[in-house]
Amino acid sequence: MTTLIVSVLLVAGTLQQPAPADSISLQYCYRQAAENYPTAKNIELQRKITDLNVEVAHSGYFPQIDVRGKATYQSEVTEVLLPGGQGPPAPENDQYEASVDITQTIFNAGAVGIRKDLERAKGQREIASTRVQLHQIRTQVDQVYFGILLSKRQAETIQLLIKNLEEQLSTVRSRVENGVMLSSQQYILEAELIKARQDSADTHSNIRAGYAVLGEIIGEPVPVHTGLMIPEVEANYRALQPQRSEYDEFENTQAVLNQQQELAETKQWPRISAFGTAAYGRPGLNFLSNEFHDYYIVGVRVKWNFWDAINSGRASEALQIQQQKITQNRRAFDRQLQASLDRISERIASIRENIKRDKEIVELRKKIMDETGSQLKYGVITATEYIAELTRANRAQLSLVINQVRLSQAQIDYMTTLGQPISTLK
Repeated sequence: MTTLIVSVLLVAGTLQQPAPADSISLQYCYRQAAENYPTAKNIELQRKITDLNVEVAHSGYFPQIDVRGKATYQSEVTEVLLPGGQGPPAPENDQYEASVDITQTIFNAGAVGIRKDLERAKGQREIASTRVQLHQIRTQVDQVYFGILLSKRQAETIQLLIKNLEEQLSTVRSRVENGVMLSSQQYILEAELIKARQDSADTHSNIRAGYAVLGEIIGEPVPVHTGLMIPEVEANYRALQPQRSEYDEFENTQAVLNQQQELAETKQWPRISAFGTAAYGRPGLNFLSNEFHDYYIVGVRVKWNFWDAINSGRASEALQIQQQKITQNRRAFDRQLQASLDRISERIASIRENIKRDKEIVELRKKIMDETGSQLKYGVITATEYIAELTRANRAQLSLVINQVRLSQAQIDYMTTLGQPISTLK
């Protein structure tokens, strides 16, 4: 039994040992998920969309060119009759015109530049929103990753239990064959051994399922034999500041509203543009001529809409109110984030205390099992009594290794909630 306890303590000690070469880290899983998860592709797609939208907005600096053509037939035309019934020839009933209209904006209060900045801000907001979604993927990776680690620790502890039962069963079987013990003592150990092997099979099934899920999330198969490295956070992790993508989303939303406000204010000013039309047709500007000929018009146009100017102030005020809503949403997020961090901190403190107690209990159970093993060997106690003590010892050992994994998981939960990267891994 001493061998069992020492082995389990060594298993617990492996939580702090470097992983073998064929292992993967939690940080690696984060990186692969960020690169391979379908949602992550939206970041690059959004950058392309933003570049195209900025180019569209930039075209506002260029002359606007319209090409038009028309052919008409009218039932009546204007005739000019002079005294004596004489006059110029009447225009033809069928008329034709092909024209090119060019308009160049001279002044629009900087609306084109503001639209370009607005498209950039919208793109950054969408990218931040995508990263918020990817943060949920990081949380899923944490759950699956540590779920596998917990199952593996359970499997290791169960395997040690099986080894101990097999050793004790060998001793008891020999004594039964020599007539020193009753056969029932052997049967009790055999039944417990079967149950332990069932538990082992269930645990290994959970491990295989966990590896399959992890592979789906990170976008590559993860063999069951792959080791998972236990992450370790920096000692001063509680002093780190949040780096959540939600803050980028808040800031970029504010930037969008600022640009929309500036764009609304441009409507207070008149629009000034130069225009020109080059055309060919019949009749032209000289409606008395029935010949096909070319002609042109050039000029300057000023446009100012009364209601646009009035409503621009209202639109600007509405956008300011929306900015206040964003500020309130950020404050609410800060409170929720701090509440989550406080809960995790309490969980970390509780797990640390449990680990201290687990170590004390394991030492006491070790002493008890040393005596119990000898008592069973010499027939002082029954196999049922031995299994009862063995079960208690096994539970204490399992609680220790599980709490050590849970401590690491709680610390990673804290880092994930902060949105901080993991800089140190063991």
